[in-house]
Amino acid sequence: MPLSDRIRKLAEKFSGAPVGLDEHRSQPALPPRRTPAPNSSQAPMALTEREEVQPRNDTPVSPWSTPDPRAILGSRVGTNSYRISHDLIGPSLTCKPVPTNAWWQNLVLEQGDQPVVMTPYMVKCLDSAVVVCAQTPLVHETYVAAIWHDDWRVHIDGCSRHSVTTFDPLSATVEYTGETMAARVPLVRGAAFVTVMFDTPVQLSLSTVHAVIGVDQCSGEGTAVARLNSGTTWLVSCDSPVELQQSGVSGLVSSGPVGAVRLALVNDECPQALAALLLAKDSIPVGGTIDVTDEASFTLRWITHGSGPSDHLLMFALPHHQQSLTDACWVDDVGKYWTSMGHVRAVRGSQWQWTETIEPLGFSGQSELSEEDKAVLRELVQADASTLPEDCGVLPPDPYFFGKAVARAMRIALIADEVGDTASCNLAVERAKSWLVPWLDGTNPDYLLYDDEWKGVVSSRGLTDPAADFGQGRYNDHHFHYGYFIYAAAALAKLCPEWIEERREAFDLLARDYCDPSNADEYFPFMRCFDFYEGHSVASGLFAFGDSRNQESTSEAINAYYAAYLYAQATGRQSIARYTRAILQLEARSSRVYWHLGDLASDVYPETFARGRAVVGILWSSKADFATFFGANPEFIYGIQFLPYTPAMTLLLKRQWVADIWPKFLEQVADGSATESWREIINLAYAVVDKQVAKDRVSKVTEHDDGNSASNSYYWIATLK
Repeated sequence: MPLSDRIRKLAEKFSGAPVGLDEHRSQPALPPRRTPAPNSSQAPMALTEREEVQPRNDTPVSPWSTPDPRAILGSRVGTNSYRISHDLIGPSLTCKPVPTNAWWQNLVLEQGDQPVVMTPYMVKCLDSAVVVCAQTPLVHETYVAAIWHDDWRVHIDGCSRHSVTTFDPLSATVEYTGETMAARVPLVRGAAFVTVMFDTPVQLSLSTVHAVIGVDQCSGEGTAVARLNSGTTWLVSCDSPVELQQSGVSGLVSSGPVGAVRLALVNDECPQALAALLLAKDSIPVGGTIDVTDEASFTLRWITHGSGPSDHLLMFALPHHQQSLTDACWVDDVGKYWTSMGHVRAVRGSQWQWTETIEPLGFSGQSELSEEDKAVLRELVQADASTLPEDCGVLPPDPYFFGKAVARAMRIALIADEVGDTASCNLAVERAKSWLVPWLDGTNPDYLLYDDEWKGVVSSRGLTDPAADFGQGRYNDHHFHYGYFIYAAAALAKLCPEWIEERREAFDLLARDYCDPSNADEYFPFMRCFDFYEGHSVASGLFAFGDSRNQESTSEAINAYYAAYLYAQATGRQSIARYTRAILQLEARSSRVYWHLGDLASDVYPETFARGRAVVGILWSSKADFATFFGANPEFIYGIQFLPYTPAMTLLLKRQWVADIWPKFLEQVADGSATESWREIINLAYAVVDKQVAKDRVSKVTEHDDGNSASNSYYWIATLK
């Protein structure tokens, strides 16, 4: 099927490359682009050892389990061919699990010189400079991207290397070292300024790719406003009362030594923007923590430094934050800044809080089956179960497609159980168990093992071949792959708990790999794939891209956390179940904001891009692309956002949105599909609008997606409200 081409496409991609005047309480695609001065009375900006931000998460959730994977897998342990760069990652971090899918991952991959998106700015860390870029749009009918340009280069001469020395769920700190110089750069999501702190005060040197056409001093504060011929205005703030002077056509230098500099874009359309930024300039975010309660309340707390009070801290909120933050102090004097994920809005204060609305969800669909539907389904599940092969040798050999196969079998088993077909249920269960045993025992050809380099479970082929299994060994798509395994495990835990209990630690390894809710697990990173600032997962693993991180299939990400939620429930781990249920709801809402055009938000993307489509195919850190990694067919781009069809898809596919896009896009996409299987995937989405029409459209399908079945399609339609 068309997805089989995905590995080739991935291989190609991976080789590339006074304020308060207006405060409110809440109410053809682009390729990837590749301490103070002695006379200062202000508090030092530089971090001390005591104040270093450590990687942490405030949520008191226990890990799935804590055994050393070696005790479970035995000899199935290996070292990834892609080694951790000890030049780019500080030595204190390598004794712990190092993230593989973080927003700042580019800092520790290859030469560490590809951009990271801290929002609203993009930043490159080079050995002798920090380069800052304010996002500006490049808009095309099939993509919208942030253009890279060197708005400011902060020169750090005398440093020979840089490395990430601390991180947490909301930040990463880069430390520069050399014989004559040392500096630190706290990169914090949503920060209104980019900050560089020098351990020893130095004469500041800045340059820009643009021309400097004016520099206005802010009296006695070590602060100036620089105007560039690009049409932008920047606030440059130092921690010493120096004068900032133009140097040549495109440079700025300080009249004396400074211990730190902060840079912020000024929105010239807002008369009070500069005053708002000046109020915030001494409140410096250096890190952050997250907390998720049992009631699905999320709290982001920003750790601050500097002489300014924490309630003067200015941060930027993305569209999904703007919809949900409670008691937020909006500072619209600053104006909105464009990013590739929509316009961000300024918030004052060091704590954000919101609560996700939890929708009913379990193993079964939204509504009970009628007796008529049960009778139809008994026939369908009998037929589907009978085609499940006894010989596991004919099954797909890779983790992704095998995962889809075994999850499909257990969907059949669950449906059979619900309609009272014990024989078909037992058959599907026995098939799934026999298929899983080689993967658990390591007797299948592409067996799973523990990677002691990056601390995760990977396929044996992927350990040495970056293109194998869709980049599995480089931690690409782990939540997609293992989400299917964990869904099967959850269903088995429901139907035959004794079998799962004997193998629970082995299945736990897969859940720990992509969805570990605790820092107490020393063998796996905390929530490997999930980005707590952007509210959705990241799939791209240990591959450096000019557009930074990406995710393609929102529906498979939702499936992964749905699976983890069911698995935690079925195995009696209620605190993890509540935690993963909250993550699942946030993932679904963010998917609707950033991937579904016109669903929860209508103004995230420019009209030129948004008017001709209803979904984003791949969302990058700095680009939204109407594409997939495996083909350009519209049914691929839409369909990969809809599969697999489980009860969790009701979190994603909402009646009003599908009703709006069906006559504009989806009906034509379905009718023009080159294959029955993709046509069925598109038609099934319409069931949330009109069950009978959808049933009629899929009734004659003979070829299903390899993760779907006739019984599952019928069940999806029949159980919708």
